[in-house]
Amino acid sequence: DHGETLGDHGLIQKGCRFYEGLVRVPMIWSWPGHIQSGLRSDALVELTDIAPTLLELAGQAPPASMHGRSLLPILTGQRSPHVHRDFVRCEYYNALGLRDASHATMYRNARYKLVLYHGHGLGELYDLQADPHEFNNLWESPAHQARKLELMQASFDASILIADPGPQRIGPM
Repeated sequence: DHGETLGDHGLIQKGCRFYEGLVRVPMIWSWPGHIQSGLRSDALVELTDIAPTLLELAGQAPPASMHGRSLLPILTGQRSPHVHRDFVRCEYYNALGLRDASHATMYRNARYKLVLYHGHGLGELYDLQADPHEFNNLWESPAHQARKLELMQASFDASILIADPGPQRIGPM
């Protein structure tokens, strides 16, 4: 499951929030003799990374069109447990509970988290190094407008790159 707020930020249970307590949750792997024992990782990963990992553990190559990236190199100690992805994204439909069924997107890299509530001009921006508990929303901060736009562009670019490309082309264009 994806975590609970447990009173963080004055909230309980779940809902459309992208605070760390909801989106950065533990993942536990165990397979003695195959997965490194005692490994701890703070790498950014997505749920889409689980399927290719399981396929690789089963000796199968993930399809080229699969969006996730196998965690096996981290789990076996072949790669640093601190870096897997440069960023992660997640989305939530009907985010604000309004009749228009608004949509929200979170884009997070190692330092910043951007949350967009599409179509409402609302958002959140946190510097996770300076504010790891996400109490200081920089969305309106004049000093952070360039960073906000940079992250919005990166999130948009990432959303385009995950689009289904359709069937493989077999003839000339």
